[in-house]
Amino acid sequence: MGKAHAGAWLAAAWLGLLGLANLWGQEAQVIILSPHNESIRVEFGRAFSRWHEERHHQPARVEWRDVGGTTDALKFVQSEFSRKTNGIGIDLFFGGGLEPYLLLADKRLSSAYQPPADILEGIPLTAAGIEIYDRNFTWYAAALSSFGILQNTRVQRLTKLPLARKWEDLADPHLYGWVGAGDPRNSGTMNTMFEAFLQAYGWEKGWDILARIGGNVRKFDRISSTTAKDVTLGETAYAFAIDFYGFTQIAMAGRTNMTFVLPTDFTAINPDCISILKGAPHLETAQRFINFLLSEDGQRLWFLPKGHPQGARQHSIERMSIRPDFYRRYQGVSNVEFSPFDLPQNFRYDNSLARKRRDVMAALVGTLLVDTHPELKLAWQAIIRRGRPAAEVADLGRVPVTAEEALQLAAGPWKEAAFRNTKQIEWQNWAQQKYRRLTRGDAPPATHQP
Repeated sequence: MGKAHAGAWLAAAWLGLLGLANLWGQEAQVIILSPHNESIRVEFGRAFSRWHEERHHQPARVEWRDVGGTTDALKFVQSEFSRKTNGIGIDLFFGGGLEPYLLLADKRLSSAYQPPADILEGIPLTAAGIEIYDRNFTWYAAALSSFGILQNTRVQRLTKLPLARKWEDLADPHLYGWVGAGDPRNSGTMNTMFEAFLQAYGWEKGWDILARIGGNVRKFDRISSTTAKDVTLGETAYAFAIDFYGFTQIAMAGRTNMTFVLPTDFTAINPDCISILKGAPHLETAQRFINFLLSEDGQRLWFLPKGHPQGARQHSIERMSIRPDFYRRYQGVSNVEFSPFDLPQNFRYDNSLARKRRDVMAALVGTLLVDTHPELKLAWQAIIRRGRPAAEVADLGRVPVTAEEALQLAAGPWKEAAFRNTKQIEWQNWAQQKYRRLTRGDAPPATHQP
């Protein structure tokens, strides 16, 4: 090798080393908008930074943005894109059920990304009838959530109340005042749970059961986590709960005092999703965050208990994994004892239907069960006292619109604020008159419609 060639080679090598040094000196960045709590943000921020440095030889920093719950975060994204059509300075939307991600994809506010084949291996397209990732790769489930009944077994033993194994068990009159639930107008979790009743049982039977459960409810909470905490405190003995709230309360109170039951009549499984937003300013790092989240490393962080070498370090964030083999591989290690891939049910939650009538359904629950709750409780108590006549029980669960009419409202008139307000006042007055009549034991009028 001549001196000229040797000098050129050395210069190139030196420039390469300088470039590598500069790369090590730089820090990759990703900006994530998320309704997730501090525990998840801390654990995933730390773990992704470590994973990124190991695989890409570059430190990475996650910057979290918090504007409230999932509904507030979705409104924020849409509002920002209405002013900044090419991007809003945020890379990822992370957290919440499937509906917001379907909306973002429909409006083309999310970007498609297909992870490497070795990452998608072992992740099925569906579980328990719901999709785990989009066929067009615009969104992915990061974890799975189930909805069930959190129960204080110590209170049940002291009061001689039964263990609830089905949703319909919560309508048992012996449970009067012992059930906790939340307002679906404020909680996405509760919105999904109430909608699941209407899908699983059908519109009429679903409302019949919900009315009786509503009569048993002690109070409707604005925040679903409060509902779960009340069970732990013994304020209630049963509550509508999402699984990770249940696991958290059981970890605090102990398995001898608390249990979380997946009802045998139906169980709604919901994906907790992530999507890259249109115009992501740090696209490559955002794609790598998705790779990490779906990989075995990211899934172990959800699935394994705090303190496990491959689990969370500081906070317990146990959730159901999207990888079926984890449930066999880590049996007895993870505190997640059941697999959504093994649920013996045919129920499939229809996200499209739920999205179409979401606001109308929430308004119906709000006006018929929540805002008129004092009157509902008195009516249910009077019906119980009279031996629960079939006609009165049926009247209690009757609603002012059919399923078809609810969809028609949602598709048109409900978009007008004046109409919404008028209709909700109408429904509330209708419900109050019905409950007061049932409390008195009066015969129903010739027509039940408002």
